[in-house]
Amino acid sequence: MKTNKLILLLTALVTVYACDKEFLETNPTAELSAEQVGEAVAVNPAAAKGTLLGIYEQFYRFGSGGGHGQEDFGTKINDINTDILSGDLAHTGKSYGRQTGFSELTATVDPSDRFNYGAWRYLYRVINLSNLVIDGLGGDEADLTSDVSKFTIGQAKAARGIAYFYLIHYYIDDISNLSQDAIPLYTNSEQREQPKSTLQQVFDQTVLDLTTAETLLNGFSRSSKIEFNQDIVRGWLAYTYGALNNWAKTAEYAKKVIDSGNYPIMTAEEVAVLGGTDAVGGFNDVNSHPGIMWGIDVTADQELASLYTWWGFMDYFSYSYAAVGNRKAIDLGLYVQIREDDIRLNQFPFTQFGAGYLVPAGKFYYKGAQNEWAADIPTAYEGFAGPQTNVDSDAHYMRVAEMYLLHAEASAESGNEAVAKESLKALLDLRITDHSYVDALTGEDLLDEISFQTRLELFAEGKSYLLMKRQRQSRTRGANWLDFAGETFQHNDDRLSYELPENELLFNPFIDDQN
Repeated sequence: MKTNKLILLLTALVTVYACDKEFLETNPTAELSAEQVGEAVAVNPAAAKGTLLGIYEQFYRFGSGGGHGQEDFGTKINDINTDILSGDLAHTGKSYGRQTGFSELTATVDPSDRFNYGAWRYLYRVINLSNLVIDGLGGDEADLTSDVSKFTIGQAKAARGIAYFYLIHYYIDDISNLSQDAIPLYTNSEQREQPKSTLQQVFDQTVLDLTTAETLLNGFSRSSKIEFNQDIVRGWLAYTYGALNNWAKTAEYAKKVIDSGNYPIMTAEEVAVLGGTDAVGGFNDVNSHPGIMWGIDVTADQELASLYTWWGFMDYFSYSYAAVGNRKAIDLGLYVQIREDDIRLNQFPFTQFGAGYLVPAGKFYYKGAQNEWAADIPTAYEGFAGPQTNVDSDAHYMRVAEMYLLHAEASAESGNEAVAKESLKALLDLRITDHSYVDALTGEDLLDEISFQTRLELFAEGKSYLLMKRQRQSRTRGANWLDFAGETFQHNDDRLSYELPENELLFNPFIDDQN
């Protein structure tokens, strides 16, 4: 009976955790300890899955950032926010005032703004839950003898490393200054408030967590795409080494994912609406797209109302804000660079309404919408046309196209231009009719093309911001922006990253200044 109660506590961890009002839960619950985690897993190895549930739910569950407002649903809300900050996702409609603070660049300079707090709380929740699981199975130095223990700690360390990766990018203006003080590091569940560690130390911990996870997850076969396996970890290692501009390691890890052969690049029919014959597009079912490596299979019984999901904020057809004038469109300066033979033009079907309506309605749409559309332009479709009030369309976090583009970028940076072109053309084979122009590109021209293709292919998927940071780029807002149109921003502009939240400054005795 005692063990059964422990398992129930483990699987209900996220619910208890969401009710804790402390600003930073270094001890996530009063009822659950690392010792209880270890005891439950020792008695019943199946409980290991329950210990990980609380971690994985943070990536998509409403309220994971503290429950302050409808824009609080883990990874995807931060993907939208940072896409706006990157300059690629133009805020072209302000109905209901949702996320205007990112377009106007006011939220990111106010430590008391809920968005700064929400991302911080969500990511440190992931870290603290990961520490609880790791400590419950013996800690970082545990002598692991069973596959269950190895795979459980491997997933927990992957989650911790990914959370630190995101914190680095969200809260540090210039990620190239490795000697600067950055954020607190928590590596066990017993630690109380910590001072800032240097950026180098946080990167080192991220790499250590991910490389350790890579080893521990050798042989792990996951049951759903929300779980971390070796390929997901290697993908994040590629991103981490890219942020450090260690291009050899970036190329190495991106290539490992590509060479696994587990994930084909998404086809033209999968990435853009093509009319009634298109049966698999829309990014709305992670299990229908082998090219999606990491994502969550959302079901109606999870009760994710459209008003507080990624779909509600981005899908023109869902019953939510995107349909009533709070539009997010592709930046006009980015859009005009798309070739006429590029299938991705079909991702933006409402061009007849002007640049403010360059919304990705032909990229992200609810299941079945493609069967209603004409083969040309779906002029009959309007906002609210879709049935999604209780969302069952999925959320994706990583796909293999990212690895091809990262491999191309890293290879070009390393001087391996022939290899870079090969990886780039593997993607373009499925996007345009003629990619022969790539053969003539060299040096900065080749890097610029890889950068453009990364921004276009991954538009509105949360990855343009990471590109801007690792390449130390500047971005200019196009003419369809409502705020700062035509203005150029550097990657390290303080307005393009979150502030340390006010609560951290008030209640952590070791931190009293911003980054």
